Amino acid sequence: MRSTAQRMIVSFLAMGLVVTLTACTGHWFTWEQRTTLIIGQPAVTGNHGEVLISVTAMPQEGMASMAVKPDGMTYKQAKITNVSVEGLNGFMVLTSEFDDTTGKGRFVIANPNAGSVGGTVAKLTFDVNGSLVAGDLAFDKNHIDLGSHLNTLIPTWDLVTDKAYYAK
Repeated sequence: MRSTAQRMIVSFLAMGLVVTLTACTGHWFTWEQRTTLIIGQPAVTGNHGEVLISVTAMPQEGMASMAVKPDGMTYKQAKITNVSVEGLNGFMVLTSEFDDTTGKGRFVIANPNAGSVGGTVAKLTFDVNGSLVAGDLAFDKNHIDLGSHLNTLIPTWDLVTDKAYYAK
């Protein structure tokens, strides 16, 4: 009688171990990530701020260009000044303009060699006066175009700016 109970306990522990290991190795269902442009929350150290721009699940061999048109980026010029953009992971800045008198910015980045299916593509840096709150730096999806490595616009994508988002 005792050996049957012990075998059942050992069996349940073994099943629990197998279930745990399959979950850890990614064999469970995970939701498919959508095509997304991720503009991170500002990271401020002293009077210096940074924002990372990333993409995930980009189609058509990846995103190869991003154009933030006029009114695509706005910022509170009383809190944010001297904005600049830097391309990362093969992306180059083709043009940029940040006007501290109007609090508007625009820029174009591109990767001449490959598209990015997922990862960081650019970094914004700026000077900070005081503390930042939501809305001090804003992006409007209607004024941003993403281009694929196949030289076509990426028509459908999500913009995430207001919450933590992790790429798979």
